[in-house]
Amino acid sequence: MRLDRRRAAMMHPRLRRRQRLVLAAIGFAVSAIGAIFLAGYVIAFVMPPRELVVRVDDVEYTRGDLVELVRIRQKSVEFLGETFDASSGVFEALQLMVENEIISQVAPSMGITVSEMEIDSHIEAIMRPDDYENLGKSEDQISRETHERYNSYLNTIQIDEKTHRHIVRSTALRQKFREYIGDSVPFVAEQVHLFRIVIPVAGEIDIMNIKYQDAVRDIEDPIGLQMAYLEIVREFSIDLPETIRHGGEIGWIARDVIPDYEYMFFDLEPGEMSDPINNREDTDQIFFFMISERHKARELSPGIREELKTKALQEWVNKERKSHDVYAVFNSDIYGWVFEQLRLSSVAATPTPDPFQGILSGM
Repeated sequence: MRLDRRRAAMMHPRLRRRQRLVLAAIGFAVSAIGAIFLAGYVIAFVMPPRELVVRVDDVEYTRGDLVELVRIRQKSVEFLGETFDASSGVFEALQLMVENEIISQVAPSMGITVSEMEIDSHIEAIMRPDDYENLGKSEDQISRETHERYNSYLNTIQIDEKTHRHIVRSTALRQKFREYIGDSVPFVAEQVHLFRIVIPVAGEIDIMNIKYQDAVRDIEDPIGLQMAYLEIVREFSIDLPETIRHGGEIGWIARDVIPDYEYMFFDLEPGEMSDPINNREDTDQIFFFMISERHKARELSPGIREELKTKALQEWVNKERKSHDVYAVFNSDIYGWVFEQLRLSSVAATPTPDPFQGILSGM
């Protein structure tokens, strides 16, 4: 019995040393595992949002900024009960980040700015109840309701007021700058009265051509040509019902309004049909264009002039971009990460009018 106690006493220090080593090993293993999980968390959740995607001179935007902008647009679309097209929305947001930053850097030197009062007025004009809703209400009550509607909107799309005001400022500045650049767009320009026929690739193209030539033969006046187009369009075209009902009419078109197809129709003679051209958005369809008349100097419609202003702004941005140090990266990894963030934030929405959809669609 004494021998066993003596042996235990001799082994006790050795046993304690072994226990300390085991505990140290366990502690090290736990620390290592924790470090691995921490590193994984940082790599997966901390680093990506801070990764640079856009830089214009000294101003930088991260993945997190990109997600925030796209998410705001996503929430606004879902606010209307519609579906957000992430495939195009993400890339468009990236492009607008670059363009709006270039505009924001150049605009002040041209005397173009947006004040806090202008932002307030813009928000109030959109959020303020209409005149019918305001009947019998005091100005204080109207002001409270306007403020409540604005807060409700911010809560619905899940952004703070500072972020939203930044969006309003950027959009208002872009609109102002667009008007400044758009002053160069003329009020009068050469235009053609454009029509089209949409036919399936496997459609009766030869028969359509024969009937078309018969329909326009010996006709020179615009009204006669339009009636001939109407006859052919209604028999062969698979265009939108409203376009078919109007005989394939696209309208009066100036140069640069439909650049993708302009080379096929702008130099046609009245009554002449263009060669077939594939629909860029649907490879199963073919377009044929015709014009009924041409004016060398016709007043531009407000809609066409607005389109030309937008094009003038885009041309200015493309040219001005060369004067700045611009870095922009967009690849499958970034797209996949952004898309996943959008998927996680997507929720079913109750269809409700969104007063700021016009603002966000311009961002």
